[in-house]
Amino acid sequence: MAKISKSIVALIAATVCMVLLVGRSIGPTAEVQAGQTAKADEQQQDVCVLVEAFIVEVNLSQLYEHRVSPIGQKPDSVSVGNILDCLKTKDLAQVTTGVKITVNSGQHGETKINETTYIERQLSGRNIPPNVRYASLDTGKTLEATASVQPGGEIYVSFDFKESTYRNIAAAEELPPNTISRKWSGAVRLYAGRPAIAGATQNEETAVFLIISADITGG
Repeated sequence: MAKISKSIVALIAATVCMVLLVGRSIGPTAEVQAGQTAKADEQQQDVCVLVEAFIVEVNLSQLYEHRVSPIGQKPDSVSVGNILDCLKTKDLAQVTTGVKITVNSGQHGETKINETTYIERQLSGRNIPPNVRYASLDTGKTLEATASVQPGGEIYVSFDFKESTYRNIAAAEELPPNTISRKWSGAVRLYAGRPAIAGATQNEETAVFLIISADITGG
């Protein structure tokens, strides 16, 4: 009985030691993993992200030549590749606006520009001698964006893009030119250097796309 009791005591003591050793090994490992995660989060916060927004206008006829579905039916919905191919054809597609901003990962940034253009207007009539006056036209664009680098390498971008501009401005006309106002707000998940379509509108002849891309510029 004494031998059996001693064996049981030894077994219990050995089990306690194993538990203590396991507990000690788990503790530091969990701390190391938590430290590595925190360090990775800090590194992501220190990264700068360049966000770019472009307005591209494309003739619908040109898209149809690329067999793009007019209502976005898959697998023939329009892609960035289709738009890039259209841009190779002169006068059928063009980039009309470009805005860029750099932000720290997880931070918000804004870039804004307003322009005033003065054009000549000629006034003449039965009782009015030839006269020249100048009219002012205001245009502008704004990009607000928040960019966050995700652990898997994706870049999450939430954005607010606004643009006001004019079309077919002619100095000799007495009538004011046509105005265009655009606004897109939303979010996209991107990979560095790979642009995506973030918004679009179209009429009978032209499709207008908002293209957004993001790239990591430093850290």
